[in-house]
Amino acid sequence: MMMANYDSVVIGGGIGGLAAAYTLYKRGYRVLVIEAANRVGGVIHSITTPEGFTLDCGPNTIGTNDVRLWQELIDLGLRDRIRPAARCGRRRYILINGTPIEIPSSPVGLITTRLLSWRGKLRVLGEPFVNIGTPTGEESVAAFFSRRIGHEAVAHLLDPFVAGVYAGDPNQLSAAAVFPSLWEAVQRGGSIVRGMLRRPKQKTLISEPKMRSRTFSFQGGLADWPRAIARALGTGNVWTGRRAVGLRDLGTYWEVTVDGTGRLETITTRSVIIATPAYVAAELVEALDPAAASALRSIPYAPVSVVHLGFRRDQLSHELNGFGVLAPSSERRQFLGILWASSLFPHVAPPDRVLTITLSGGAIRPEVAEQSEEALIESAIRDNQEVLGIRGQPLLTHVTRWHHAIAQYTLGHRERIATLERLEQRRPTLQLTGSYRGGIGIPKTWASGVGAGERIAAALDAQGTTADTLEQARG
Repeated sequence: MMMANYDSVVIGGGIGGLAAAYTLYKRGYRVLVIEAANRVGGVIHSITTPEGFTLDCGPNTIGTNDVRLWQELIDLGLRDRIRPAARCGRRRYILINGTPIEIPSSPVGLITTRLLSWRGKLRVLGEPFVNIGTPTGEESVAAFFSRRIGHEAVAHLLDPFVAGVYAGDPNQLSAAAVFPSLWEAVQRGGSIVRGMLRRPKQKTLISEPKMRSRTFSFQGGLADWPRAIARALGTGNVWTGRRAVGLRDLGTYWEVTVDGTGRLETITTRSVIIATPAYVAAELVEALDPAAASALRSIPYAPVSVVHLGFRRDQLSHELNGFGVLAPSSERRQFLGILWASSLFPHVAPPDRVLTITLSGGAIRPEVAEQSEEALIESAIRDNQEVLGIRGQPLLTHVTRWHHAIAQYTLGHRERIATLERLEQRRPTLQLTGSYRGGIGIPKTWASGVGAGERIAAALDAQGTTADTLEQARG
C-alpha cells in the first residue's frame, strides 16, 4: 500500500539523522524521519527525576567552535536553554596510584606534572626531534603514539583518554581513522609538531566567522536539542516506534518498507538517508551492495554502562573542582571515568546536592558493562568513595546500559568507509551517516548528518523534479 511521497526519508532519529532531515527541511524539501525507538535522540537521552536531578544517560556535554551548529541552536529557539559549562570544567584528572592528578594544559604544566617521570616528560617534549621512520602500512593508536611520544605517555595519558572518550582499546583503534589530522601531520612533516607547523593554509574568498570553542548543555539536558529539531520538522514528519525493514531502488524513486503499526507500510521517496548504527544499516543495504553491508557489519561497538549517583553536599570530603577523573587500564579499576556532573553544570542537581556519573565497560573490558544493575551500583559507590572521598550512601542511583554505545574505528576502518563511499557514488540519492564515520562526538555526528543532507539536496536539485511527480513515476 502506497502511503505518501517524500523528497527524502531519513531512517534513524538520532542527532545525525535529525541534522540531515533539518538541513533538507530548511531548503523546502518534504522530509520524513523514521525512528524505531519511542523517542528521538538516539544515545542522547535526558530525564528529570522526582528528586530534582537532571540525568543525561548518554553524552552529557557538547563542545564546539562550529558557528553553523551554534546558529542552528539559535534558529531552533534554544538560546535561552543553553547552559555553559563552569570554568572548573577545564580541569581534568587522571588516576595514578589511586590519586586523581590534574592533566597539564600548558608546556609549563607538562614540566611540573606528576603524571610523567622526567624521562617521560623529555620524551614527549622531544617529539619534534625524534627521527623515526614512518610505517608504510596502517598503524594502531598505541603504536603510533608510542613511536612519537613514548610508552610512558601512552600508558598514563593516551590510554585513559582513549578509554574515556572512545571507550576503546588503543591497540585496536586505527591512528589514521581516530586522529586523522595528527596522522597526516606526521606524513607531511615527519613529526606531529613539524607537520602541524607545515599545514597548508586554506584559502577562502570570504572571511568565515569564527568562535572560540564552547562547552555547554541545556536546561533539560542534551535531549532538548533533538526534541527541538523534531518539533521544527512537525509531528507528522517524525515517526517514532516504527522500524524501516526494507529498501528498494526502483530507479526514479525508492521504496521504504516500514513496520510498527501492526502492518507493513510502503513509502515512496526520491532519496534515502540511512542514519542508523552501522549494524542496522547493514541489513538495509544488503540487497543493494553486499560489500557495503559487510563493511558496515565489520564496525564493532563498545558497550558502556552509565551509573548516576546523587549525594548530599555534606557527604563530600572536598569540593569536586573539575570535569572528572579518568582511569588508565593499568589502575585496574572497574570504571573508565567518573564525571562530576553538578560541578560542570550546577543546574543538574538541587543546590544542596551533587551528581556524579560513573562510566564502565568499553572495548577492553566489555564484560564489566554487562554486570547486573546491583553490581554496577555497588561498584560505582565504592569507586566514588575511594577515589573522590565521598562518605556514605547515595540518595539517588540510576543505571543506563548501552550494549552498542560507541563505534570503534579499528584497523581497516578507512577501507570500510571507502566501500560505503563507492556505494554512495553509484547511488547519489542514497547517503549513510552516523557516528561510525567522521568522528564519534556529538558535534561531529551532527556535521556528518548535515553533510549527508547537503549531498542529498545536490542530488535532488540535479534531478529537477519534485515529490509530486512521484505519483506519475509510480504509474
